[in-house]
Amino acid sequence: MLKSVNLQQFISAVKEVGKKLLEMQKSSLEVNHKGPIDLVTNADLYSEEKLKELVQRFFPSLPVVSEESFTGSINYETFLVIDPLDGTTNFAHRLPWFGISIALIEAGKPILGIIYHPALDELFFAEKGKGAYLNGERIKVSDTKDLQEALLSTGFPVAKIIEKPEPYLVPFREFLKKSQGVRRFGAATLDLAYTACGRYDGFYEPYLKPWDTMAGVVLVEEAGGKVSDYYGNLYTLSSDTIVAANPYIHEKLVEVLKDMHPEKVKPSRNPLPTVDVVIEYEGKIVLIERKNPPHGYALPGGFVEYGETLEECAIREAKEETGLDVEDLELLSCYSDPKRDPRFHTITTVFVAKGKGTLKAGDDAKRAFLVSIDQIPWDNLCFDHGKILKDYLNRRKANAKRNFRYHQKRA
Repeated sequence: MLKSVNLQQFISAVKEVGKKLLEMQKSSLEVNHKGPIDLVTNADLYSEEKLKELVQRFFPSLPVVSEESFTGSINYETFLVIDPLDGTTNFAHRLPWFGISIALIEAGKPILGIIYHPALDELFFAEKGKGAYLNGERIKVSDTKDLQEALLSTGFPVAKIIEKPEPYLVPFREFLKKSQGVRRFGAATLDLAYTACGRYDGFYEPYLKPWDTMAGVVLVEEAGGKVSDYYGNLYTLSSDTIVAANPYIHEKLVEVLKDMHPEKVKPSRNPLPTVDVVIEYEGKIVLIERKNPPHGYALPGGFVEYGETLEECAIREAKEETGLDVEDLELLSCYSDPKRDPRFHTITTVFVAKGKGTLKAGDDAKRAFLVSIDQIPWDNLCFDHGKILKDYLNRRKANAKRNFRYHQKRA
């Protein structure tokens, strides 16, 4: 555990960084895009640099995982996870709803959390087994028992909402009908802090990162609340959904959300068009390991967006999930078995293409990797991708025979 003297000095220094952010918000901002609507400002980078300096000064032995600079996977036993400025879009528009979040992780679990809301000078703090506090005063989650009387908060994943909004709007609409209201203010760290002190009765959101949630998780738990994923399972560093609430409301949120993971929501009664791509690269083929259910290995691919051709979808999905540019797209076949996708009825068009560039997983791919034909993990393939790859191999053999005969005749 962190030494108490150093911790108090560290917290005071964190508050000074937050006050500096308030000053920067009123001045000229440099705003850049990480994605179409995902922003980063010079204030994010300033805050991250200053917080890292503070960690180095007070707790030099602790590694830091921070939003703006961290890449790769987390391989530390004990470390700090930091969101230097949560609510960047609000900040860039000069809305006073943003915060700093810091959590100490040990053996994969948060044991200490700090969330600072500079605009209101509110410092939330929790330590495992010692309770949760707001500006030094003990806090508790609400005691609301009826979902219809509950005020909820949520958020939407900025990298995904503009492409496929419907899976995120389905639970939102459901809770608008079942609760007293749903707020969406755009800073998950503050939503969790407000749930911990009883201002909100519950919070849910998919696809958050550990720097968004871990400080809030220990706050809610130490304030007497419950935290899980949409299925009611223990919330961990790798969870892709979160539900946090008082114990009464938590159970009722999970009852609704267990069937509303974005990968499971059925937005339409009509079959959904998808594309899959067999990418040939360096003499092998590219597979991805899926982040979301159904888990396992798959070909790169995804849903066709409105106004997009099948070929455009194949190029986009290949780039998003593998980092590769594809060319020489050739149609393999179409697959329409209603049971090919366990989530909903899809009809997929499969292309074979050549890949070029640097292989790097992204979007829904946890990992992108190469396999030779004799290494295909048949038993762990998702959907009907085993059938697709067998059709691909059969066609490849047929093409090889055809080419062999052709060259024999030429000879």
